Amino acid sequence: MLSKYQEDLEKLYSRSYDFAKNIEEAFALVVGALESKNLDNLKEAKNMLKGSSKEESKIDMRIIEILALYAPEAKDLRRVVTLMKITSEFSRISDYIVAQIKTLTQEIVDEENIEGDGTRVTFYKSTHNALKASVEIIKVKDESILNELIREVSIEESKCDDFVSIIEKEIISEICDNKNEISYFAKRLNSVRKMERISDRCVNIAKLRKYAIEGGKLKL
Repeated sequence: MLSKYQEDLEKLYSRSYDFAKNIEEAFALVVGALESKNLDNLKEAKNMLKGSSKEESKIDMRIIEILALYAPEAKDLRRVVTLMKITSEFSRISDYIVAQIKTLTQEIVDEENIEGDGTRVTFYKSTHNALKASVEIIKVKDESILNELIREVSIEESKCDDFVSIIEKEIISEICDNKNEISYFAKRLNSVRKMERISDRCVNIAKLRKYAIEGGKLKL
């Protein structure tokens, strides 16, 4: 039978997993909207992300309560503290997704030609793959599965870096040909770089989870 501390910790991990899973599912709708230009997908995704910061705060408060009640030893302390950091990473990812929803909504309303942008679609899909893997990392306990998920996050993050380089070059080239629209292209560059941060934070989540289980030195 699990101790009360272990039961509370498992519930906390499940709550954090649900929080992260909701963010991942919202982003899946965003990826679909990029391909289909469906504004309803974006509205649904935006509604799913409402209250993310409040839920993060509630999880943080529960973590603090557990720390105060049980005063866990080193190994368990790592698990609790890193979970707080992981939740914070997912909350920042939620902020980035909300920014993408605003950008994509405006593009669809303005009837910009986004459906043929294959590089951008693939970039979104790689970002989503990294996000899916990082969500599953929260609860996994088997070391071999954990390492496989970490490897997947790392691969997708590397792909995202490559896609960003390609997209940035394309945008800079367009700036040279359309100097009167610098403001518009600057916004596109900013949007791409915010998207890149999602996969970067997924890597942070993977490192945090590995540290929680194995200890050692944490490098972010």
